[in-house]
Amino acid sequence: MTDYGILSLLPVAVVIVLVFFTKRTAVSLLVGTLVGAVMLYGTGFAKPWLDVVYGVMGSDLWIWLVLVCGFFGSLVALFEASGGIHGFTAIAAKVCKGEKRTLVASWILGIVTFVDDWLSILSVGTAMRRATDRFHIPREMLAFLSNATATSICVIVPTSTWGVFMISQLVATDVCTSEAGMSTFVQVLPFLFYPLVALLCGFLYSVGILPKIGPMRKAYALAKEQTAPVEESPVHESGKKPHALNFLLPIVLVTVVTILTREILYGTLLCLVFCALLYLPQKLLTPGQFLDTAMSGFKSMIGVLAIVTCAFMLRDINSLLGMPEFVIGAAKAAMSPQVLPVAAFLIVTVLAVAAGNFWGICAIAFPVIIPIAQALDANVLLTAGAIISATAAGSHLCFFGSEATLACSATQIENVRYAQTATPMLIVPVVASVLLYLAAGFLIG
Repeated sequence: MTDYGILSLLPVAVVIVLVFFTKRTAVSLLVGTLVGAVMLYGTGFAKPWLDVVYGVMGSDLWIWLVLVCGFFGSLVALFEASGGIHGFTAIAAKVCKGEKRTLVASWILGIVTFVDDWLSILSVGTAMRRATDRFHIPREMLAFLSNATATSICVIVPTSTWGVFMISQLVATDVCTSEAGMSTFVQVLPFLFYPLVALLCGFLYSVGILPKIGPMRKAYALAKEQTAPVEESPVHESGKKPHALNFLLPIVLVTVVTILTREILYGTLLCLVFCALLYLPQKLLTPGQFLDTAMSGFKSMIGVLAIVTCAFMLRDINSLLGMPEFVIGAAKAAMSPQVLPVAAFLIVTVLAVAAGNFWGICAIAFPVIIPIAQALDANVLLTAGAIISATAAGSHLCFFGSEATLACSATQIENVRYAQTATPMLIVPVVASVLLYLAAGFLIG
């Protein structure tokens, strides 16, 4: 097998350069996969590259993503068409009397919908978009805040989809038994420095204690120059006043079903049925309009799915090039018990951003880094916390990842705008986490 070494990073570098020049995320990712395929197979790259495409699109995970993402799109379209979003916005308008209250309300909504990061991102983006527009808050800020809050809270809560996955990694790498999975995760919680700091920073940015920096400040300046949107009529086209419960009840149902079943797909599917039972008797939509709206919402997520699919293809190409192994191997020689936690945080963050796949990188990192921690007699729980934190950081920093893409879709901005505005804001929690893991490594590692 060819050792590509540092050249294994070339496809990712191509993607990043192209995105900022073309502003087209999916196309840039696709070109990155082609560059990797040419490196792997030369002029005969076409068939092996198509095999990667078929492998991604034929996987159970991809099919799951299509269904969940599409159903989310259907739900958002139905919330809009039923007037549920308008009803919620009307209530939010009574509470959100300015920029700070609006952003804090968005932050709180992101925390309340803790069960899944996609649910949190889409709920905040769709529900608060009009409120932020009203106070000239740039949508880039809403995209940043929704993503920064969603993954952070999901990583911290053991009963969320992220929490359950992380517990499975602790068990799979023999950090604990399956019976002790929950209690061990609770012990790791104090070492989840990045999501804890990112949540705090989200609040501090919201209330203005931390200033908006870089391109985000420019986005604020541009938003201030725009004309305030005209207040929409509070009357639904059916002649009825929109009710916030038409938004809130389905969101509660998705949350409860997902907690009980540990499967967001069941929650979204059942929620679609519930919306039909909720909206049709109120005559907010006819059966034909309901189906047309659901289908239109599903189709509206095709752009998101294209980006996520290409990111998965890039992940597989990177794996064939040996990129994760190269990065981890290059750092192994320099590791000591004291620096292992901070090294793990930085390495896994870089890998997660480069691959655009967070649980996948986490699943690769755990069985590689945890044995190193055990061999060096380092603090295993601290090291595990660093890996989990890095996975969250990667989901925030990777502008073509599924979470950032959904945040951009919900707030209706381009991925490149998210990259330009959110990255400088995320430097604060990243740097704080690096310092905390470095200090903890020497104090308790």
